[in-house]
Amino acid sequence: MTQPQSTIALMYHAIGAPYRADPHYAVDMASFTWQLARCVGHGGAVVSALDWMAGRPGVVFTFDDGHASNYHLGFPALREAKATADFFVNPKQVGTDGFATWAQLREMADGGMSIQSHGLDHRYYLTELSPKRLREDLRAARVEIEQNIGRPCTLLAPPGGRAPRNLVEVARECGYTHVMTSRPGRIAAIDAAAGELSRLAVTAHLELASLESWLRGGRALLQAQVRYSVLDLAKRLLGDQTYEYVRGRLLGPDTTTTP
Repeated sequence: MTQPQSTIALMYHAIGAPYRADPHYAVDMASFTWQLARCVGHGGAVVSALDWMAGRPGVVFTFDDGHASNYHLGFPALREAKATADFFVNPKQVGTDGFATWAQLREMADGGMSIQSHGLDHRYYLTELSPKRLREDLRAARVEIEQNIGRPCTLLAPPGGRAPRNLVEVARECGYTHVMTSRPGRIAAIDAAAGELSRLAVTAHLELASLESWLRGGRALLQAQVRYSVLDLAKRLLGDQTYEYVRGRLLGPDTTTTP
């Protein structure tokens, strides 16, 4: 297998402003179209993490939550760009109001997309589950996705980026091969071997200059890493539920515009 080249992985959520989407992470269609084209131009392609680990170079695109907009807007745009991406879904939300159905996800998988696990029911607080319950939920999510999609489910993205420190080990016990985190940074072959891949969260307020800097490994990438460290420390000091209460004030608009 060809060793994957160093790249970045982007984490999207909803496209547009659909029902039940967090507006902080809902990227309008015009911005998404531009970002997709720019990433294709920079990396030669936009690819799923699975394709990247198989040796296909490009910028990695991932989507969390399984919003219906991923099917109605994201999928056609990716297909037109000859791109692939990973879509992390919660089986208990699939087919509910505002979320893609199993039939739509199967169509996406047939079109080259990767359908993967975001946990069983978008429980943010994986850190608060007992070890036994955590393993039960992760196994159940993987099995349900595989049964409905008809393809292996090997990647896990913990909801809200919340994860116990040994999640890679636990995930492997539950049949996964890799965990995709919310920690910003570039990814390379060594990360794939370790089983943990970083991602950069794309927000509604992402400046084009920041994306350019991310792609080049510039200053905005360091700024994103510092920002993540501050927020991660707040989560650990306050606890998940208290952090959720103050999250809006802590996040604020994305202003990392310096390349």
